[in-house]
Amino acid sequence: MPKDGSKTRTLLLDAALELALENGLAATSIDEILEKAKLTKGTFFYHFKSKDELAVELVRRFVEHDHALFKEAVARVESLSRDPLQQVLLLCGLAAEMFKEAPENPGCLMASYCYEGQLFNEESRKACEAQLRLWADWIEGKLKSAAKTRKPAPADLRQVAEMFQVIFEGAFILARTYKEPDIIAKQALAYRDMLEALFSAGQRTPLDRQK
Repeated sequence: MPKDGSKTRTLLLDAALELALENGLAATSIDEILEKAKLTKGTFFYHFKSKDELAVELVRRFVEHDHALFKEAVARVESLSRDPLQQVLLLCGLAAEMFKEAPENPGCLMASYCYEGQLFNEESRKACEAQLRLWADWIEGKLKSAAKTRKPAPADLRQVAEMFQVIFEGAFILARTYKEPDIIAKQALAYRDMLEALFSAGQRTPLDRQK
C-alpha cells in the first residue's frame, strides 16, 4: 500500500462516481471500478469492506461537495444583489454558466440513490433529503421575501422553489437521452425566465391582462 492511502481512496471514489453516473452503481462491479482506477482488489478492500460501504461513502462525499457548492453560490449571489428575487435569478444564471460545458454524461448521485436505494442506508437517505431541502428552503425564503414587495401571480412558492431541483434532475435525463449537454444550462435559464414572468404577471392590472 502507498504511504498516502487517501490518494488511492480518492482514486477509487472518483472512478466509482464516474461509473455510477454513467451506468448506475448497481450495474457497476468492483472489478470495473478497479480497472478504471488502475488499482488492485487488495487496495479496494483495504479501504472498503464492500461495495455497499463504498456506495455510502460516495453519497456522503457527493452531499458534502453539493453543500460546499450551495454555500459558495449563495454567498456570491447575496454579495451581488440585496434584492431577494434578483438573488434567485442570479443563482439560475450561475447554474447555467456552470453547466454550459457539462460532461457528456452529466448526472446527480442523489438521483441515482433514489433509483438504487437498496445500496444505501437511512443515514444516506436523510443526508440527501437534507441537502435537497437546503436548496429549496433558500429559494422559497427568497421568493416569499420578494412577494412582500411585488405580488407574484397565484402560485405555491414552495412548489416553485422545489421546481429548481426537479428541472435539473429532468434536464440531466434529457441531456443524456438527447446527447445534448447544453440542455441543462438552457433549462436553468428557462426557470429564470419563468420566475421573472411569475413576478411580472402579478404586477399587471386587470386591463393589462385583457390586452
